[in-house]
Amino acid sequence: MVISAVLTYQLSHAQSHSPNANHSDHNITILAEDYAFQAPDRVPTGWTTIRYENHGNEPHFLMIAKVPEGKNLDDYASNIVMPFNEVWYALRDDGLDQELVFEKLGPNLPEWFAEVEFVGGTGIIHPGANTEVTLNLTPGTHILECYFKNEEGELHSVEGMLRELTVAESQSDAAAPEADINITLTNFEMDIEGDLKPGKHTFSVHLVENPEQGFGHNVHVIRVDDDTQVEEVLRWINFTEIDGLRTPSPYTFSGGMHLMPAGETAYFTTELEPGRYLFLSEYTGHLGVMRDITIE
Repeated sequence: MVISAVLTYQLSHAQSHSPNANHSDHNITILAEDYAFQAPDRVPTGWTTIRYENHGNEPHFLMIAKVPEGKNLDDYASNIVMPFNEVWYALRDDGLDQELVFEKLGPNLPEWFAEVEFVGGTGIIHPGANTEVTLNLTPGTHILECYFKNEEGELHSVEGMLRELTVAESQSDAAAPEADINITLTNFEMDIEGDLKPGKHTFSVHLVENPEQGFGHNVHVIRVDDDTQVEEVLRWINFTEIDGLRTPSPYTFSGGMHLMPAGETAYFTTELEPGRYLFLSEYTGHLGVMRDITIE
């Protein structure tokens, strides 16, 4: 298949970039480019703080997936990314009904997809921006991915934004950060506790449960105008919409936390200015997992 050959070339090109980001045992920097990640190849087990910098010209985010033992980047790209891309092409080019997405996608995903564990990552950030997340990583092979879309509607992951990261058996001695704002995600509600005021905040995100179907909860922090309709934001952040998650972004993003396992807690840091913000889950915001907050 032509597209598989293209992806193989792009991944090999992306992986050949030397990871020149500074990092210590439990503090690493991952650089997002158009379209590649620069990152260390290996980190120890335990609490790891990731500084994520967008050096590209398009919005990017970071999702981290832990794959089952024996699987690697090539398996993930061929067996997971490509079926999603084929469904996206069916939506974009062939007029596939959104209601049929999972019906078409399901049979094309491998059985081991059920064992893939999404362990966190960042929300969307704009070119020139940066954010931090702190995750409690466990040993194994992890895949870094961004599936935002460029102006032509091509997925960043297919363009080369996939990278393998090994979490080693060696243990980091880092501790979890102190949070001043706490977010709790349940089916189907987002609870936020703390004094949300202008300035820098460290958020804890505790995911109590994920829905039985779908991809689960995450958190994107989005700065919007006073007259912005929430329904429009929820529609735009939907992967299955033709203009959804696509460059250029009509909104200002300030990071967040990507998909996590139920029962886990992770942390992100971001700076907030006065104004209106939506804290919402990409996949479950339309079901009520969101908050509309104005910071005075």
